[in-house]
Amino acid sequence: MPSEDYNRLTDDDTGALIAYVKSLAPVPGGEAVVKLPLPVRVIYGFGGIPEPVEKIDHSLPPSQPVAAALSVEHGKYVAAMCIGCHGATLSGGKIPGGPPDWPAAANITPGDKSVMPAYKDATTFATMMKTGKRPDGSAIKVMPFESLREMNEIDVQALYAYLKTVPAKPFGQR
Repeated sequence: MPSEDYNRLTDDDTGALIAYVKSLAPVPGGEAVVKLPLPVRVIYGFGGIPEPVEKIDHSLPPSQPVAAALSVEHGKYVAAMCIGCHGATLSGGKIPGGPPDWPAAANITPGDKSVMPAYKDATTFATMMKTGKRPDGSAIKVMPFESLREMNEIDVQALYAYLKTVPAKPFGQR
């Protein structure tokens, strides 16, 4: 689980998430099985892929609540879920620990090789988040659209507003 994407949740949001999971009915199943390609297992085994817990700054205090609003501040809070793939600076690049056939994460800053110019407004951006398709109709291969399409309009629009304000970074400067 990319816990580095979610470690900045507020205490209230963490509590809501726990309450939701506890409300789900149990389902039968077996042990979780993680299937990784041999090269990834070798790299992981030799410590070349850091554990998510190692990427978290445990000295930070809990995040403070941010009002859900069409604001850059709320968008920044929502954008925390993007760092696991797009990097702390959101400039994309090869996803550490991702399967070798995954494409590099896109640069979602206004910088070099940014994909953001394709999303001329929040509506175009929201459509991509709901459908998994770029404005030209091509599918985006790797993003968690099963959950992203469930985002409410305020969160999506605030995220778009925030991404328009982040400092431009060259592609891959994770």
